Amino acid sequence: MRSKVLLATSALFLSSLIGCGGDETGQTPAPPAKSDEIPTSITSDLTLTADQDWILKGIVHVRAGATLTIEPGTTIKGDKSTLGTLVVDPGARIHAEGTKDEPIVFTSRAEPGDRAPGDWGGVILLGKAPINVPGGRANVEGIEATSETEYGGDDPADNSGVLKYVRIEFGGILLSTDNEINGLTFAGVGSGTTVDSVQVRYTLDDCFEFFGGTVNAKHLACTYNQDDGIDWDLGYTGKLQFVVIQQDPAAVDDTNGFEGDNDAMGTTNAPIAEPTIYNATLVGKNVDVDKQQYAMLLRRATKANLFNIVATGFEAGIDIRDASTSVTLEGSIFHGNLAQNVAYVETADGEGSEKDDDMGFDEVKWFADSGNTEADPELVAPYDRTAPDFRPKATLTTGAVTPPSDGFFDTKATYAGAFSQDDTWLDGAWISFTPN
Repeated sequence: MRSKVLLATSALFLSSLIGCGGDETGQTPAPPAKSDEIPTSITSDLTLTADQDWILKGIVHVRAGATLTIEPGTTIKGDKSTLGTLVVDPGARIHAEGTKDEPIVFTSRAEPGDRAPGDWGGVILLGKAPINVPGGRANVEGIEATSETEYGGDDPADNSGVLKYVRIEFGGILLSTDNEINGLTFAGVGSGTTVDSVQVRYTLDDCFEFFGGTVNAKHLACTYNQDDGIDWDLGYTGKLQFVVIQQDPAAVDDTNGFEGDNDAMGTTNAPIAEPTIYNATLVGKNVDVDKQQYAMLLRRATKANLFNIVATGFEAGIDIRDASTSVTLEGSIFHGNLAQNVAYVETADGEGSEKDDDMGFDEVKWFADSGNTEADPELVAPYDRTAPDFRPKATLTTGAVTPPSDGFFDTKATYAGAFSQDDTWLDGAWISFTPN
């Protein structure tokens, strides 16, 4: 996770490169788009059809009141030279509902074989759900700050549309030092939004980042990213179920499966970030690297409710930092983490990972006392790059927690990890493990 508040220098950099899309608000009108280019400012309903590929050039905004509909089987290609990025403004919607075998794909404009992380920007949804920034409004890093792009509000049920059977790949373009766009960003997005079956892969930054909001999501796949898998802060309180993360052994950054903060300063501003996550399989690099890599790095006054998690192949399973951080972890399995399977033993005079950063909190004892285990989950092929199999040889029901029957969670998933022994939710053309 990197800086979260608008970086003014990046905004100026972007505006100087691509300008600002125009509409009736008085902004400079955008030039007419070519037949295969998406207009830079979408002010009325628009449908992208599957009979051609579409080019995403510059920062494309779907403006308040408009809906961008994308047909199943449609491919959108991000342009590198203009930092191609899709932004759905507060009050706008995206309806991107593919199918298992006709997914909607956001990818690089480069030819297959030449594609790489950072080839274009990513997809950003901005909503009107609560965030914990003073004043209740904020701007996303790298996007020029205007009244149209301020996210956050007082509508927890706000609806930014639908993302279903969508793949987002080779994004995360570098705007400036330590400032990349995430694969898929949710900023103040509300629970009226539908997110199900989305893969982000080969992104230069985080796969999925949640800046506050209440959006819920199921069946998320993050593969070969260059930073964190799931990252949250600014008061995110949504629900996630069925999440798989497979880290890239070659990534050189501090890359964690989950990384959570209440905010960057560790305040207790409300709403306190407190996601609830059931059924996740977190697969680390499975190699010893110089920088830290935890299955879960939770800090800066966040809360979290985590159940039925499998974590393997990281430097260590978990690091809980700061006395104001509070985490529930139950029904989970940590096995095969390299330096310390569960957590480092921290002392006041320790150094690096062994230095006390949580006022004496004992993660190892807490892990065992909460009904978790270090037994081998026997995943079939979790580290395979091109044909991974994250399922266990036998469904991991021992000690697992039954998800609540609240209308969102699948109550049948009383097992650890994102998969049962015979699960098939990763099947179909919507998921890809081909390097490029």
